Amino acid sequence: MHTPYCSGTRGKVAGARKPDQIAQTASHSAVLRRLMGMPIRSKLAQQARARSLVGSAGRTLQPPGWVVLLSLWAAAWLALATRAAGEPSPSSANPGPGQPLAAGHDGWVKWAPSVVADLRSGRPLVVRVVVPLCSNDQIWCGAGFAGQPGRPATNLYWGAVFGARRFLERKRSVWSRVELSSGDGTVLERAIYRRKVPASRWGLSRPEPIEQIAVLEAIHGASIDDAVRRFWQTATRGGEVSFLDAGQQRTARVHVMGYVGHNRLMDGIAFPPRLAAASTPAKPMPSFVLACNSEGYFTRPLTAAGSTPLVMTRTLMAPEGYVVDAVLRGLGENDSPTELRRRAIRAYAAWQRIPERQAGAVFARR
Repeated sequence: MHTPYCSGTRGKVAGARKPDQIAQTASHSAVLRRLMGMPIRSKLAQQARARSLVGSAGRTLQPPGWVVLLSLWAAAWLALATRAAGEPSPSSANPGPGQPLAAGHDGWVKWAPSVVADLRSGRPLVVRVVVPLCSNDQIWCGAGFAGQPGRPATNLYWGAVFGARRFLERKRSVWSRVELSSGDGTVLERAIYRRKVPASRWGLSRPEPIEQIAVLEAIHGASIDDAVRRFWQTATRGGEVSFLDAGQQRTARVHVMGYVGHNRLMDGIAFPPRLAAASTPAKPMPSFVLACNSEGYFTRPLTAAGSTPLVMTRTLMAPEGYVVDAVLRGLGENDSPTELRRRAIRAYAAWQRIPERQAGAVFARR
């Protein structure tokens, strides 16, 4: 069973009710298992979490002590079993660099031909991603500390087991961190990563690889509307990023814009957001949105504004780090939109431990 953390706003009940004690047990076990890196296989656990631990009278349920102890024991036992089984193999979850592109294969760059000119001149391929931190005031994030919107270190979408930053910094990651900066305003952390990709994936015959830069920004969960605005502005108008690389200041053009987190449009905010008049011509770029049912909310406005959606979703889903990693790697290797979707499906299926056919229902066809 895949694990959609954006399965409903807090306090809303979906589906038939179960006895409160069973719902408590299932939900607490689900939270512990998920935060320890294990998939939620129980449909009951998923439903209980979607109810946000809210009782029939609307009050928050408190678990009995024996329920917590039992859940901790079960989670510890399952953690040992999972560790013995090992994580999904990199080949199945995140395929490595592919072979040179076949003749006539343009990849996603077909929708952004100016990218090749940048790469040919030695500039990096830059993907920027805004990650509004999960907030328990908006949706149930699995645990109290996982849904603190101003605490990146433990947040579900950033520093937790499958958070975007933590996943890209895991052992055996293909990414190396270039810069990490923090703040106390809207952008709480910004992490910049680098990897090298064979130039042949871009139709370039040269020995030097392509430099890919991924810029991830942790946005305070209370500023999620600003995260949507930042995403829209860069995706439809263009933008640059500046960062320090080994003490040297660098500025580079963004080629793809991404959004990862709760689908704020499902809460009814106005979209697209109002922007101040631009002083320069707009330079739309391809984009992707890893959030629940992003196809139904983001695709039409983005397309109308000139931004080509490359990876979108059509169901509830967990916008976690393994999918972010898969999409970033596919972009770096110039996958076509169809290949990007397949790569996301493989990663989602491998890490959620569900059949690829089931994972395929999550991602919209392009």
